Amino acid sequence: MKRVRDASRLALQDGGGKTGGTQALRAKLLASASRYAGCGMYVHPVLVGGKEPRWHSWEDRATRDPQLIADTWGRAPFNIGIACGPSKLVVVDLDVPHEGELPPAEFADVTDGFSMLAALAHRAGAEMPQTMTVRTPSGGRHLLFRAPDSEVRNTARSLGWCIDTRAAGGYVVGIGSVIGGVPYTLEGNITAPADLPEWLLTLITSAPEPTKSGRAPRREEVVARLHTLTRQGTREQRWAAGILRSECDELAAMTAASGRNNRLNLAAFRAGQLVAAGLLGQAEAEEQLTAAALEAGLNDKSPYEVEKTLRSGMAAGLSRPRQMDDRAARRLGGAA
Repeated sequence: MKRVRDASRLALQDGGGKTGGTQALRAKLLASASRYAGCGMYVHPVLVGGKEPRWHSWEDRATRDPQLIADTWGRAPFNIGIACGPSKLVVVDLDVPHEGELPPAEFADVTDGFSMLAALAHRAGAEMPQTMTVRTPSGGRHLLFRAPDSEVRNTARSLGWCIDTRAAGGYVVGIGSVIGGVPYTLEGNITAPADLPEWLLTLITSAPEPTKSGRAPRREEVVARLHTLTRQGTREQRWAAGILRSECDELAAMTAASGRNNRLNLAAFRAGQLVAAGLLGQAEAEEQLTAAALEAGLNDKSPYEVEKTLRSGMAAGLSRPRQMDDRAARRLGGAA
């Protein structure tokens, strides 16, 4: 066990960047997972190089057991998930916008989730909170806070532009984890979560619930509607419905865990382009894509993660309308 004891001395600040190989990366991730557990946080393995949980029922199985952590991260360089509920955490996820994503008109000077939060703090007459902050590979930030006694829920962009929250039922990826060759790193020198500020708690608890249409649609119902859509409407509408059908079929058929979230984002972007052109209804497209994502197994993720990806891709697509080109028009020219 000497290797495990030595690895546990590595500082949490070590982001686990480029190492000499898998063994070194595995040791750094083990050290980080052990450090989180030592600070009272519950961890679970996330796919190597990805964000999706390695364990089913990850929230129930998240652990602080040193031996289980050593056994798990001793096998492979799994990325680290921190289960917010068991860890009594609220995490404010400050994103960077996707291409084409614009802030609301009333916040025209805002450029990302961090500046959006600063604008909300200013509006509330408060200071930006100082707490443990993790820099993400995309350039965003995770602000970790101790959860209050009152119930706090996950939110997706309802608190503010490019801002999500993770609480009970959600998780975030931890320091040392690597996405696309870039690690999550500690920003600054604060290594413990602060109490969630009262003004921020008020904003989170008063944020509107994400729009839901009730239980997720059954895939067979969606497939039947897609078939109907491709046979109705104008030639352009049938063309658009055919693209949506193809996107949903390809997404639903994915069996490998890696890449499903990116595929959902791309499908939502392409559907958003057609919605912007007036060829698809947004609610219909989102329902179809949700059903396909669930069939692909993305229900293993938090539903808010699926909704976040769907909304992000759709928003980017809405800024770039797509019309039927001449080649597609010629191909469909003889269609009834």
